[in-house]
Amino acid sequence: MTSTMHTLLILAVCILGTVQSLYQSCKEIYAYDPSSASGTYQIMNRKQEPFTVYCDFYTDYGYTYIANTTSVHIDIDDLYTSKEHVMVRKLHVNGEQKETRMEQISKYKAQFPLSLQYNANVGYAMPYNHNQMGPYLYLGFLPVRIAQNRNQQGYRANGVDYLFTNCDSNPNSYMAFYFNHNRNVPINYAGCCDTTLMHDWITHATAVPKSRYLPPEFYLFFEMHMGGCGGYAIPPTIIHDVQGAALGLRFDYDSPCAPSPCQNGGSCYPNDGHTFICECPEGFVGASCQNSV
Repeated sequence: MTSTMHTLLILAVCILGTVQSLYQSCKEIYAYDPSSASGTYQIMNRKQEPFTVYCDFYTDYGYTYIANTTSVHIDIDDLYTSKEHVMVRKLHVNGEQKETRMEQISKYKAQFPLSLQYNANVGYAMPYNHNQMGPYLYLGFLPVRIAQNRNQQGYRANGVDYLFTNCDSNPNSYMAFYFNHNRNVPINYAGCCDTTLMHDWITHATAVPKSRYLPPEFYLFFEMHMGGCGGYAIPPTIIHDVQGAALGLRFDYDSPCAPSPCQNGGSCYPNDGHTFICECPEGFVGASCQNSV
């Protein structure tokens, strides 16, 4: 960072009164302060418009959840570093929160990572309620060119493949999470298409510790659509015990201190989230404490 940029950053912090409003992702917040606690933060999109997220921090990774009050454009590619899996939280009618690690099925995992899109579904089937309930967050499993075949499809939840055979080449293979700011009523299939597959990811979810519960504003109305003969589900018409779901976008953080760069017993501290500073023991100097005095 140049001295001019550093000065501008300090000025911006003074004006805004909080460091977190300068960042564009949970990963940036964690990179600048690895001691950051999981919780609600304000971040900016690329147009410097603020919106609310919940940053769920772990040691070297985390998940970003987006509040249902968000009304600005979301640059979703800035919010994750991995498309191997997402964490989907469920808010049950009894107030319990559970989560499921959702992945591509084993057969296609190496070839097709998950598709994560904001208010778009390029290459994937159009979500059923996009007109009346969008904008939306899109979780695509198989692209249309694969899902339009009568082959084995499905999703992977908490390490288990849940599969079906597409019986009529209907290319739906997705979940959509709707902001639905106008509180519109969803279009339904008139009770059609409930299957065991629509509930497996909920049935086999794991409980979330209450200390990590998301506030209610992070849960969105959702639909899940699989097949031809896979099923279609929305709450509460088909999924009766769930009020909403939250899409957790995975990010990974590689600490600059992870390679243990400080020699001769020096202590390493992250600096601006990308570089490190070594505190050298007596008798040693240098950027990595590599030189003896």
